[in-house]
Order: sequence, then structure tokens, then C-alpha cells
Amino acid sequence: MTPMEEAFLEADFNWVSTLQSIWEDQSSDVDGPRGQIVDRIMREFGALRRPNIQKVIGQVINGPAGSGKTHLIGTLRRRVWHEAAWFVFIDVVGVTDFWRTAAFGFVRSLRQTMPDGQSQFTAVFLAALKQLPEATKKEVMRGLEGSGAIRTVNAFVRALQRTFPAEAMQHSDVIRALLLQNDPDLAEYAYSWLQGLDLDPDDRKKLGLTGPTPSPDQVVRGICWLMSLSGPVMIAIDQIDSIVTAANMLAENSAESDGGENEVRARVIIHILANGLMDLHDQTPRAMTVLACLKETWAILSGRALASATARFTPGPRLDSAPWNESAITDLISRRLAPEFARRDVLPPYASWPFSQSAIAGISGSFPRGTLMRCEAYRKKFLDADHVPECATLVDEHPPTPVKPPDDLSRLYEEYRQRAVLSDLTADADDGAPLGRCLGETLEIYAGSLALPDSADVGIAALANDRKPALHARLTFTFHDQNELEKHYCFRVIGHPAALAVQPRLRAAMTDSGIDKKLSFRHLFIIRNTPMPGGRVTGELNQKLQDAGGRIVALGDDDLRSFVALREMKAAKIEGFDAWLRERKPLCDTAFFKAVGLSPPPLSLTTPPGRTSDAPVPKTGVAAEPPVGPPPVAPPTGGPSDGFGAIPLGPRLEGGGEGRLTELPARLLTRHIAIFAGTGSGKTVLLRRILEEAALLGVPAIVLDTNNDLARLGQPWPKRPAAFSEEDAQKAARYHSRVEVVVWTPGLAGGRALTLAVLPDFSALADGAERDQAVDMAWATLAPLVGATGAAKVRKEGVLKESLDAFARGRGGGVEAFITFLADLPSDVSQQRKAEALAADMADQLRAKIAVNPLLNAKGQPLDPAVLFTASRPGATRVSVINFSGLHAEESRQDFVNQLQMALFTFIRKNPSETPRLYALDEAQNFAPSQGMTASKASAMALAAQARKFGLGMIFATQAPKGIETKIVSNCTTHFYGRMSSPALIDATQEMMAARGKAASDLGRLSAGLFYYSTEGMSAPIKIRAPLCLSYHPQNPASPEDVLAFTK
Repeated sequence: MTPMEEAFLEADFNWVSTLQSIWEDQSSDVDGPRGQIVDRIMREFGALRRPNIQKVIGQVINGPAGSGKTHLIGTLRRRVWHEAAWFVFIDVVGVTDFWRTAAFGFVRSLRQTMPDGQSQFTAVFLAALKQLPEATKKEVMRGLEGSGAIRTVNAFVRALQRTFPAEAMQHSDVIRALLLQNDPDLAEYAYSWLQGLDLDPDDRKKLGLTGPTPSPDQVVRGICWLMSLSGPVMIAIDQIDSIVTAANMLAENSAESDGGENEVRARVIIHILANGLMDLHDQTPRAMTVLACLKETWAILSGRALASATARFTPGPRLDSAPWNESAITDLISRRLAPEFARRDVLPPYASWPFSQSAIAGISGSFPRGTLMRCEAYRKKFLDADHVPECATLVDEHPPTPVKPPDDLSRLYEEYRQRAVLSDLTADADDGAPLGRCLGETLEIYAGSLALPDSADVGIAALANDRKPALHARLTFTFHDQNELEKHYCFRVIGHPAALAVQPRLRAAMTDSGIDKKLSFRHLFIIRNTPMPGGRVTGELNQKLQDAGGRIVALGDDDLRSFVALREMKAAKIEGFDAWLRERKPLCDTAFFKAVGLSPPPLSLTTPPGRTSDAPVPKTGVAAEPPVGPPPVAPPTGGPSDGFGAIPLGPRLEGGGEGRLTELPARLLTRHIAIFAGTGSGKTVLLRRILEEAALLGVPAIVLDTNNDLARLGQPWPKRPAAFSEEDAQKAARYHSRVEVVVWTPGLAGGRALTLAVLPDFSALADGAERDQAVDMAWATLAPLVGATGAAKVRKEGVLKESLDAFARGRGGGVEAFITFLADLPSDVSQQRKAEALAADMADQLRAKIAVNPLLNAKGQPLDPAVLFTASRPGATRVSVINFSGLHAEESRQDFVNQLQMALFTFIRKNPSETPRLYALDEAQNFAPSQGMTASKASAMALAAQARKFGLGMIFATQAPKGIETKIVSNCTTHFYGRMSSPALIDATQEMMAARGKAASDLGRLSAGLFYYSTEGMSAPIKIRAPLCLSYHPQNPASPEDVLAFTK
């Protein structure tokens, strides 16, 4: 065989564009007719360089399978970098959490190497530096030459805050953590924080972080703002076809059967993606979003998602409108052949040899994928031949006749296995990179052993060489006859013994793989041969992994010997190896490939997405799943059993009339309720009726009455309302005889007082995270009281946190004990200079605050949840209404609610309940706002996250859907949506409803008492008519004099 023929047989005709190829500049790249589409997008993108333009409409790259969409994204990346702008690629293979996926895409994109050899991250930093005044640039440059990254980062962030005070203050923590990923001593902490994991106070101090752990959208906004200082940002999104197709199939299959949970999940996925695309477009400054997808995918998104989401994008020219002619196909083939011809110093008779011009003419109009598949089929035909003839036609090229492999390769394989060296292939070596690389190469060999049908492809993404990769390898089967549906098998080696290192890697792998138990075409395998480290956070993450369908598997030495042997045999280019591999399929005999479901090869969609196969999961060789350390002690189950009862919500409105009665199972009370409705909607009546019905079931409640609307919960109607049915009248009588409503009036002279306990009972809390959370809440309470201002503010607050932590570890006491502790602070509590003086000053400040604050020194019933929940007579149920008539200042209200929530936090852990209790917050946006911090926000978030486990349900009522902290909303299983008045509020409510399957068009026209209702197990919100409350509710709220009368 001649050198020219050998060069041809070594040519790469791979037609699957991997996601990593987007970042690679290859000599074989060719734009073909796509160049005009790229030029058009770049012209639109260029508008962002104008000073008065911050946003341009997003672009959709539409085209059929094989038309080169992913390749075009790579071309855009090269053009963007060439024009001194920034490029972000978001791989939406998984979208169970859009913003976390987006944040990971931003961080990963900044790590990519640019043509000049520096990372995009370094280029962004240096370009941003040029936007600063000359003096501040010199200050930062001195830091670069100084004692480590932290000094540079501090100087840079200070400089940004002086030059861009509003934006830099908002994003300073994100920028700080982003930059500190370059510090080898702090990178692990910074990476964890950007992944959304909480850090210990000491670790936060090392990074200089001042705010709470950011949400993923805050990470995205912060990074994008930094990038936008020096140039526009193109955000490219690919790989959405599979997730949208699968979700659509899931919805259709469920609709054909029972329309149950799978359909709900599928619709949620589509709406998460559509709303995520819309928010990404809206919230990223000086950025253009480019979406590459099949035309069918865009049709599904346009048909199933909210119109306002897809309106942010305009479909550009479709790739199939620009056919590949003879010249473009010749260029494509020639560029694939050129590297091998050059490597062997061969000059072929023409650049596309052996593919003649007549052969190329015969496939004119083909897309790149089809062309390369035909070329690869021709190459394979002569792998074991003595001669390669010129190709006269590429039409209907038949696959080669199988060649019988040499008989002695199985024996040679065993010899390679025996001498395989495994010493470097340990899970904890170099963050698992050597083992990850070995796995990626092994998956390539596995792919080469498969006999794929024409309707399927297999692709391997080997990612182990990335810095901090989310995954080490991904194997993807693509089924072209199913709208490009994909099956993903994702792998991540995690061998670290330390929990701090395990946690961000486990979370990143879950995000990047997109696993979800309802999406049976996505798989994640964590490779680990030792038990996971212990601890609450690691245990919770591991449980999330299991709940989502992920698994931890061991990889033994026997299998590794097979992997190494096959890798070395392939590298040695042993004659007949490929034919032997396809016939023998040695990897299908390994325990590992059986354990992860790749043996036998899954070459078809045997079950529709969302339906599980009846076939058992293979057990051969599956290691017993490593334990995750001692499990946390579980409290008694919160919430009643299914037989406990239900809250009647009123009739469902359907078909123009009233249908069957709708009920909320009482067991769902502990999974929280959110009510979103404006003035005149009947929100207060709905809230009252839920509380009243729950009380009839024996559920006690604490209710915050901020507007005197709820103080009459214990007052009967003066006469039977016309809207009452006979059943309502009977219930009202039972309610007023069995329910003990007590109105408390903190701060109101002559009322029923409540006095505050400034600190929780630390002695009632377990060590670890539970105590740390209580310390954080106590710090949030005391920080505003200790006179921390000016230059000493940060130092004082730091000493306060350290003092509280030490005090809690010593099992604490009341606030007087803590003041005494501060006044004579032990020397080992803080390493700060003058810590004792700062502590003594804070002790004086606290004494002064207690002397003048009526809530801190008032006489009366100490704030005790046990009293608030417990009736004074046997058989009664107590509802405690805490009225705010005596708390006129917003600061006083915030302080009181924070104290109450801290007390609840401690109480429920010490006294978990088998049956539910309720805590209701009207105007909840005042106590846990989405923007900024209040004294009560941290404790509200902690309760929302933890209370359900201990039997406490929360009800959040608000007129501002986006005004309340999103983490709280996401913790609410049950939602009610009522009338909204302004377009902005209607849009916000519609977005929330869309994520639950249905965006109502009549929110602005709903009459009082009509609500949309959504809870567990429902495919979409339904419309209901809520009944009138059982207690007296006139048009006007109670006066302060009325409230005083109700306390007697």
C-alpha cells in the first residue's frame, strides 16, 4: 500500500461535532454556505459595541439534523474572539435547573484557552483592568507582583467599586470568588461557593466574602457584568433538541395514558427552559443570546411555552436554505484529508483524492454529516485491503463486507491484560484525571465495537483534560429517527477523601448530566471505590443523587486491566484489531459496562421516555454502594398521614359552571403554601378559610397580622352570611366552639404583650449545621443592635460572629449571659487585634438597646412557641394571631418576626410533631424580600428549608409574586394565584403558572374569590371558587381599639 493510500486510511471523517470542538481551531474546519448566516449574526452582534445599546434580540439557528449547527457555533466563537469580544457556551444537555446549568457554562467558558495561549478568564480580567483609571491600574498591577492572589483581588475589587460603585458593590463577591479560583490555596473554596455551596465562616473570611451564598442567576449576572465592561458577550446555547424532544414525548405519552406526573414533569422542563432563555436574555448586560436547534424543537418551544419567552428570539435563515454545492463539499472533504497528506509529505493528484469530482457531484446538496458518513464508509471498506482505488461514486455506498479477524488476537489481549500497569489509575490521583482519561479512551473503543444502525450515532466527549471538569466523560447515543433524541451516559471520578472537595464536584456532575428520575434516557455514574465522607451536606447531596437516578459504582482492577490492554492494543495499531473488536466486543464482558447498562449495548429506544422498562437492572459486578458516613438522625415525620383529612377549597370551575369539590390533602400542609394575589382578590378570605379548616382538623397556627385583617379570626359573624351553605353554618359553629383564637399585641400598651428572647436556646440544638444555622440567625438579630458602623463595622461584626459561635459551643444561656461573656471576652475567641475592646463596647451597646427597646424589656408573656401553639383547655385548638398595631416602625416589625422565627427554629427541632402546625405570614414580601436583606429574611429562609421535616407548615401570602425570595417560593408545593391589577404583576404571575403547566390569560379579570390552584400531582393549575371564611370579615379592617378589645 502506498503512503498516499495509508494517509487516506488514517484520515478523520468523524461527523459528530463534540461540544469541546466548539473551542478548538482545526485546519479541517470549513464554513461552506453557512458563512452568510455567520456574517448576518455578527452584524447584529456588532450593534452591542454602540454605547447606547445594551440588548439585541436573540438569534435562532434553525436547521435539520446534520446541517452543521454545532459547527456553526464554533465558527461564531472564532469570529467573536477575533473581533475582541467574549464568548460563552452553555451546554443544555440537562436542564433540571436552568440557572445552575447557565452559571456552570459561564464559569467553564472563562477557563477556555484563547488563540494567544491565555485563558478567556485572564483576558477578561486584563481587559476590565484597562477600563479603570491609571492610578488604580497601577495599584492592581502592584498586587500582581505581590504576595498572592488575594492581594490582587482585593485591589481589583476596590478599584471596581470606586469606578462603578453601584454595579461593583452588587457583584463584588461573585467577582472575588471568580478571580480567586486562580489561587491554589483558595481555589477549592471559591469553586464551592460559586457552585452555591455554603462555606464555614472561617472559609468565607479567607475569601473576603461579605454576602450570602449567591443564587446561580446572581453568578451569571455578576460574571456577565464583568465581561461586558470591555466588550459585548455572545451567549451560545446548543444541545436543547434532545431535552425538548424527550420532554415533548414524555408529555404526549403521559397524555395518552393517565396524564399524570410524567406529563407535569415534561411540561415543567419545557417551561423551565423557555423561561430560562427569556430571563437569560433579559438579565445579561451587553449580551446576545444565540440558540441552535432543530426546526421541530423551535416549533415545540413556540407551541408549548409562554409567548413572551420565545418573543425574545427571531429565527434566522435555516441552514437547509443554504445547500452544500460541489465546491463546498470538495472543500469539506479536502480539509479532512489534508492533515494526513501533509504529515506523510504526500502530494495527491488532487486535494480530495480518492474521491473523484464525479463522485462528489453525485452527492451535491448533501449536508456535512451525510457527506462525511459516506466518506467514512468508503474508508472502512479498505482498512484490511492491499490497495485503495479511486472512488467513482458515493451514492448508496454499501458497508464493507466483514473481515474475519486473526485467531490469535484474543490470546494477545490476555497477554496485554496480564502486563497492564495500573499504578497511576487511582480515583484520588490528580482529581481523577488519569482514570478519567482512561475511561474516555475506553468509551471510544467501546463505540468502535458497535454495529450501529443507520438511524443512530454514538459520540464520546472526553473531558478529563478540562480544568475542574463537571464530568470526565460522556457517551451519547443519538437516534435520528426520533427527532435527534439522545441517551446520555455520564461519568465522573470522585476519589477525594475531603467533603469540601467532594461536594462541588458532585453538584457539578449532577447539573451537567441533567439527570432526573423521570428522564430515563439520562444516566450519571460516580466512580468511587471508597465510602463517601460523612457530614450533613455530603449526605444530602448523595441523597439527591440517588433520588435523581444517579449511582455510585466501583471500578475494580480486573476491569481496569481490560481497559488498559485495549487502549495499548489500539495504540499499537495491531492488524485486524478493529474487526476483532467488533466481533469479540470484550468490553461487554466487563463488570463495569454491565453495571452501567452498556452491556448489551442500548442501541434502541426500548421504552418511551418517562416509562421504565420491566427488565431488571443488571447486577453483575456492581459494587455495593459505598456508605456516605453516618446518616443524620431523622426527626419524626412531619405532617399527617393520608387519612388525616383534607382542606376543602371550594368547587372547581370547568365547562362554564361549578364542578366537583377541590381539596388540599392535609398531609401537604407541611410542604408549605404560597398565595399570590392582589388587592380585592379575596386573598385574605382564602388565607383565613385555610387556617379555619386546618384548625377544625386540630392544626394549631401562629398568624402574623400586619394590617389588622386577621385579628377577627375569633369573632363570629353577627348574622349568617347569604353566601353560607348549611354546611358552612355548621362548620362555623364548630369552629367557634372548638378553636381558641388568642390575639397577641407586642408593643401595644394595655394589650396582650409578648416579650422577646434575643438569643435562641443553644442548649436545645445539636452540634454541627443545626447550631451553625442558629448562630447565623442570632448574628443577624444582634448585628443591627451592637452599633457596628464606619471603619470598625466589619471588624465588630466579625468579633460578634466569633463570640456567638464560642458562646453557643459552650451551650450558651440568655442574652444577659451573652452580654457578660462579651464584656470579658476570653482571649482565644478571636485572633483580631483589640477584639476584647470591641466586644466590651458591643456589650455596652446591647445593654443600652435592651434598656430602650420596648420589645426587649417589656413585661408580659415571653415569646414561647409552645404557648402560642397550645390551647388552654383540653380538646381545643389554638390559633395565635400576632397583631402588629403596637409595632409601628418597620425595623421593630422585622426584629420581632426574626425573633419569632428563631424561636420557632429552635422549638420545632426540640419538639417535632407527627401532626402539622402552621405559621402564616401575610404580606410575606416584607419579611423575606427577593432583593436585599432584612433582619427576618435569613431566619425565614431557614424555616422554609427545614420546617417541613419537623411538622411545621408555612403559608406565605403576598401581592408581589417576584417580591418574595425565590428560594422560599420554590419550597412551596401548593400555590394559589388570584387577581392581579398591573401588567407587570400579571406577567410575573403568568411566568410562575407556566412553570406549573398553564399560564392563565384572565388573571386581570378574575373576580374576588376566584383562584387558580396548583399542588402535587396536578398537571396544571385549575380554577376554583374559594368559600367565604367562617369568622367575621367586614369590608374594613379592625381598628386598634377593636384589636385591644379582642385581647381581653
